[in-house]
Amino acid sequence: MVIQVAAALERLLRDGHNFTSLGVQRISDEAGIARSSFYRYFPDKSALLIKVTELAASDAFSILVAWTETGFDDREDLQKTLGAVVAQQRQHSDLLAALQEVSGYDQDVARFWRQLVESGAGSLRERLVKGQKDGSVDPDIDPATTASFLVWGAERLIALHVAENPAKEDAAMARRLSFTFWAALGKSKT
Repeated sequence: MVIQVAAALERLLRDGHNFTSLGVQRISDEAGIARSSFYRYFPDKSALLIKVTELAASDAFSILVAWTETGFDDREDLQKTLGAVVAQQRQHSDLLAALQEVSGYDQDVARFWRQLVESGAGSLRERLVKGQKDGSVDPDIDPATTASFLVWGAERLIALHVAENPAKEDAAMARRLSFTFWAALGKSKT
């Protein structure tokens, strides 16, 4: 049922509907369920938005976390990772735009997004500390500041890129962003 409602919401957003003006009845109709069934799973539209975004964004953050665990010493692997993150963002761009809109006035949605992005920054921060210990990361960088800057900066930059540029430019964006990450990590140009 959750997947069915999530797919309905994404379809409505992709078709140009504004999340704030979408009613529960319209979402329920699109999902092919009764309004009462909607409320069995979601207390309100904000809870729906959080759940759907959690499902959609989990892949992108999993990709980033996997990179911190396995591909941390290869810039080309980083570029592929960032390319996959850009692809995920593009796939769910309407949903993520709705999340940004709602987080401006709904504290629960804003808190959810902050926690999700900060969990990605936390994984990177842990890997930076490990890298400083094993000598693979510049000892002069501050892991917390660097991780937050890279993850929050990448999240915003990718969102803007997806909103303003065609998909054919995604690979170039991932490449440019990989060099920025690499430099911020104090890595060589390789």
